[in-house]
Amino acid sequence: MKKVFVTALLVFVALGVGASQGSAQTLKAGITSKTLFYLPFYVGQKKGFYNAEGLQVELILIGRSDVQLQAMVAGELHFANFNPDGIIIFNEKGGNLKVIAGTVNTAPYVLIGGKAFKKVEDLRGARVGVSGLRGGATSILLSYLKSKGLLHPRDFSLAVVSGGTAARLSALESGAIAAAVLGIPYSDIAIDQGFTRLGDTVEAIPTYQFNAINISPAWAEKNRATVVRFLKAHIRSLRWIHEQPGQAAEFFTQEMGVKPPYARRGVDYFTKNKIFPIDGSVTLEGLKVNLEVQARDGVLKEPLPPPEKYVDVSYLRQAQKELGP
Repeated sequence: MKKVFVTALLVFVALGVGASQGSAQTLKAGITSKTLFYLPFYVGQKKGFYNAEGLQVELILIGRSDVQLQAMVAGELHFANFNPDGIIIFNEKGGNLKVIAGTVNTAPYVLIGGKAFKKVEDLRGARVGVSGLRGGATSILLSYLKSKGLLHPRDFSLAVVSGGTAARLSALESGAIAAAVLGIPYSDIAIDQGFTRLGDTVEAIPTYQFNAINISPAWAEKNRATVVRFLKAHIRSLRWIHEQPGQAAEFFTQEMGVKPPYARRGVDYFTKNKIFPIDGSVTLEGLKVNLEVQARDGVLKEPLPPPEKYVDVSYLRQAQKELGP
């Protein structure tokens, strides 16, 4: 297989790491966007939680989850952080990847329309921005619009915008798309700029495993101690965000440039609603909904497999045990 990082599909940025240790083991972890959804990884890196575990983690920014998956399969990433829908699809085609921990345990998305679009029905014939043509936020969007009587491709078209929620906001601001689902607090920023709140997608899908840490068992089983140390740092990052929301909001502003009122609003929303799982847990009930959404999209057929088929929580359980309460 060609090295994924040199394919035309892949655009990546290696982000600077914190203080290095001469003996630290270097790992590469993929993320989709430099947004609140991936704050725990920046916290782990810049607050020294990875270094405390003897790890030097390089965060690789890859704007598309399918390319991130390819990079992990090719051995170019040790950890990939994206929606489990990609794991489900890959495994059903004969692959073997696993979800090992949660990062964002629901989908806090708001459908935002351009200033000329005042209600959902106005999107007929319009272009709607998505991160990919299926799975993740796209499946959530399609389910929500279907609940409102709009079907794809009959009523609207999709335009792929790589780079996560921040990139979709930029596309909305430029007029390249008519609407998009935006994560909190970016949806608040858009609304304050005069864009239209068309609806909350949680109405259609209230429970969902949105983002997770994923691994290739072929590598992880040979490096169990390393995986456990990575997850210990991940849990420490999540705990710090929950225990120090004010400092976490300041860190969010410093790292990602989101202004303080929005940064605090976003961190508070993610912590109070347990969107960031404080113990790194995976929500199996949410993952069950991922499977149901895939069935509605025609990817899976009944009877649906149990969510446990795609998960290996043994690494997380060991990390939790070693950390203690």
